[in-house]
Amino acid sequence: MSKIKQIYCKDVKFSQYSLWHRHQTHSAIAMMDVDKVSTCIGCNEPLVLAETIKFVGQEFKKGHSMIRKLGIKAALPAFLLWYHFVGEMPMWVYVKKVAPDYKGGYESPPQRISFDKWQEYLEFKQVEHFPKCKKQWLFLKKIKDDPVARNKRIYASVLR
Repeated sequence: MSKIKQIYCKDVKFSQYSLWHRHQTHSAIAMMDVDKVSTCIGCNEPLVLAETIKFVGQEFKKGHSMIRKLGIKAALPAFLLWYHFVGEMPMWVYVKKVAPDYKGGYESPPQRISFDKWQEYLEFKQVEHFPKCKKQWLFLKKIKDDPVARNKRIYASVLR
Protein backbone atom coordinates (compact mmCIF):
# COMPACT_ATOMS: atom_id res chain seq x y z
CA MET A 1 0.00 0.00 0.00
CA SER A 2 1.30 3.44 -0.88
CA LYS A 3 1.07 6.62 1.11
CA ILE A 4 -2.18 8.59 0.99
CA LYS A 5 -2.21 11.37 -1.58
CA GLN A 6 -2.75 14.89 -0.23
CA ILE A 7 -6.29 16.23 0.01
CA TYR A 8 -6.28 19.98 -0.62
CA CYS A 9 -9.87 20.90 0.22
CA LYS A 10 -11.12 19.70 3.59
CA ASP A 11 -14.87 20.26 3.05
CA VAL A 12 -15.21 18.06 -0.06
CA LYS A 13 -16.96 14.71 0.15
CA PHE A 14 -15.03 12.30 -2.05
CA SER A 15 -16.62 9.44 -3.97
CA GLN A 16 -15.65 5.89 -3.13
CA TYR A 17 -13.66 5.75 -6.36
CA SER A 18 -11.74 8.92 -5.50
CA LEU A 19 -10.97 7.58 -2.02
CA TRP A 20 -9.81 4.27 -3.53
CA HIS A 21 -7.55 6.19 -5.91
CA ARG A 22 -6.13 8.33 -3.09
CA HIS A 23 -5.54 5.42 -0.71
CA GLN A 24 -4.84 2.39 -2.90
CA THR A 25 -2.85 3.55 -5.92
CA HIS A 26 0.74 4.72 -6.08
CA SER A 27 2.09 8.13 -7.00
CA ALA A 28 2.71 7.14 -10.62
CA ILE A 29 -1.06 7.12 -11.28
CA ALA A 30 -2.60 10.59 -11.40
CA MET A 31 -6.23 11.66 -11.34
CA MET A 32 -8.04 14.99 -11.52
CA ASP A 33 -11.73 15.67 -11.67
CA VAL A 34 -13.65 18.09 -13.84
CA ASP A 35 -16.11 20.05 -11.73
CA LYS A 36 -18.43 21.31 -14.47
CA VAL A 37 -19.20 20.28 -18.01
CA SER A 38 -22.07 22.36 -19.33
CA THR A 39 -23.80 20.38 -22.07
CA CYS A 40 -26.44 20.94 -24.73
CA ILE A 41 -29.92 20.27 -23.35
CA GLY A 42 -30.76 18.30 -26.50
CA CYS A 43 -27.78 16.30 -27.67
CA ASN A 44 -25.47 16.45 -24.62
CA GLU A 45 -22.63 17.96 -26.67
CA PRO A 46 -20.15 19.56 -24.24
CA LEU A 47 -20.25 23.37 -24.40
CA VAL A 48 -18.26 24.75 -21.45
CA LEU A 49 -15.73 23.35 -18.97
CA ALA A 50 -15.08 24.77 -15.51
CA GLU A 51 -13.19 24.20 -12.32
CA THR A 52 -15.23 25.50 -9.38
CA ILE A 53 -13.70 26.89 -6.20
CA LYS A 54 -15.59 27.91 -3.08
CA PHE A 55 -14.51 31.46 -2.27
CA VAL A 56 -13.55 31.89 1.37
CA GLY A 57 -11.36 34.99 1.06
CA GLN A 58 -8.34 33.26 -0.45
CA GLU A 59 -6.16 34.57 -3.26
CA PHE A 60 -7.31 33.91 -6.80
CA LYS A 61 -4.69 31.22 -7.39
CA LYS A 62 -5.67 27.74 -8.51
CA GLY A 63 -3.85 25.05 -10.44
CA HIS A 64 -5.68 24.61 -13.71
CA SER A 65 -3.33 23.14 -16.30
CA MET A 66 -5.58 20.10 -16.80
CA ILE A 67 -8.82 22.04 -17.38
CA ARG A 68 -6.93 24.45 -19.68
CA LYS A 69 -5.46 21.56 -21.71
CA LEU A 70 -8.89 19.91 -21.98
CA GLY A 71 -10.43 23.18 -23.16
CA ILE A 72 -7.76 23.64 -25.81
CA LYS A 73 -7.96 20.03 -27.04
CA ALA A 74 -11.75 20.11 -27.15
CA ALA A 75 -11.90 23.68 -28.54
CA LEU A 76 -14.22 24.60 -25.66
CA PRO A 77 -14.18 27.59 -23.36
CA ALA A 78 -12.76 26.63 -19.96
CA PHE A 79 -13.05 28.68 -16.80
CA LEU A 80 -12.06 28.93 -13.19
CA LEU A 81 -15.11 29.91 -11.11
CA TRP A 82 -14.74 31.16 -7.55
CA TYR A 83 -18.30 31.17 -6.15
CA HIS A 84 -19.71 32.78 -3.03
CA PHE A 85 -22.98 31.98 -1.24
CA VAL A 86 -24.45 33.39 1.94
CA GLY A 87 -26.37 30.47 3.37
CA GLU A 88 -28.29 29.10 0.40
CA MET A 89 -28.30 32.40 -1.49
CA PRO A 90 -25.90 32.73 -4.44
CA MET A 91 -24.15 36.09 -4.19
CA TRP A 92 -21.52 36.32 -6.93
CA VAL A 93 -18.95 34.42 -8.91
CA TYR A 94 -15.44 35.41 -9.99
CA VAL A 95 -14.79 34.12 -13.51
CA LYS A 96 -11.42 33.64 -15.21
CA LYS A 97 -11.32 32.21 -18.73
CA VAL A 98 -8.30 29.93 -19.15
CA ALA A 99 -8.95 28.36 -22.58
CA PRO A 100 -8.84 28.41 -25.48
CA ASP A 101 -7.61 32.02 -25.16
CA TYR A 102 -6.06 33.16 -21.90
CA LYS A 103 -5.87 36.94 -21.72
CA GLY A 104 -3.25 37.98 -19.20
CA GLY A 105 -2.29 34.42 -18.28
CA TYR A 106 -2.01 33.06 -14.76
CA GLU A 107 -1.61 36.47 -13.11
CA SER A 108 -4.72 37.93 -14.74
CA PRO A 109 -7.47 38.83 -12.25
CA PRO A 110 -10.86 37.15 -12.52
CA GLN A 111 -13.97 39.18 -13.28
CA ARG A 112 -16.67 39.43 -10.59
CA ILE A 113 -20.18 38.88 -11.98
CA SER A 114 -23.58 37.93 -10.64
CA PHE A 115 -24.90 34.40 -10.86
CA ASP A 116 -27.55 35.82 -13.22
CA LYS A 117 -24.81 37.02 -15.61
CA TRP A 118 -23.13 33.60 -15.45
CA GLN A 119 -26.47 31.95 -16.22
CA GLU A 120 -26.93 34.31 -19.18
CA TYR A 121 -23.57 33.17 -20.55
CA LEU A 122 -24.57 29.50 -20.21
CA GLU A 123 -27.89 30.26 -21.96
CA PHE A 124 -25.98 32.04 -24.72
CA LYS A 125 -23.81 28.93 -25.23
CA GLN A 126 -26.99 26.82 -25.58
CA VAL A 127 -28.47 29.14 -28.22
CA GLU A 128 -25.12 29.43 -30.02
CA HIS A 129 -24.97 25.63 -30.27
CA PHE A 130 -28.59 25.16 -31.41
CA PRO A 131 -27.94 25.29 -35.20
CA LYS A 132 -25.49 22.36 -34.82
CA CYS A 133 -27.59 20.37 -32.35
CA LYS A 134 -28.38 16.88 -33.60
CA LYS A 135 -31.50 16.72 -31.41
CA GLN A 136 -33.09 20.08 -32.05
CA TRP A 137 -36.53 18.59 -31.44
CA LEU A 138 -35.52 17.67 -27.86
CA PHE A 139 -33.80 21.02 -27.31
CA LEU A 140 -37.01 22.84 -28.33
CA LYS A 141 -39.20 20.53 -26.25
CA LYS A 142 -37.15 21.18 -23.11
CA ILE A 143 -37.38 24.94 -23.59
CA LYS A 144 -41.11 24.87 -24.38
CA ASP A 145 -41.82 22.60 -21.38
CA ASP A 146 -39.94 24.85 -18.94
CA PRO A 147 -42.05 27.87 -17.91
CA VAL A 148 -38.98 29.96 -17.04
CA ALA A 149 -36.92 29.09 -20.12
CA ARG A 150 -39.71 29.51 -22.66
CA ASN A 151 -40.28 33.09 -21.48
CA LYS A 152 -36.63 34.14 -21.63
CA ARG A 153 -35.80 36.50 -24.48
CA ILE A 154 -32.57 34.67 -25.35
CA TYR A 155 -34.51 31.60 -26.54
CA ALA A 156 -36.91 33.58 -28.78
CA SER A 157 -34.72 33.10 -31.86
CA VAL A 158 -34.85 29.30 -31.60
CA LEU A 159 -38.58 29.17 -30.72
CA ARG A 160 -39.71 30.89 -33.95
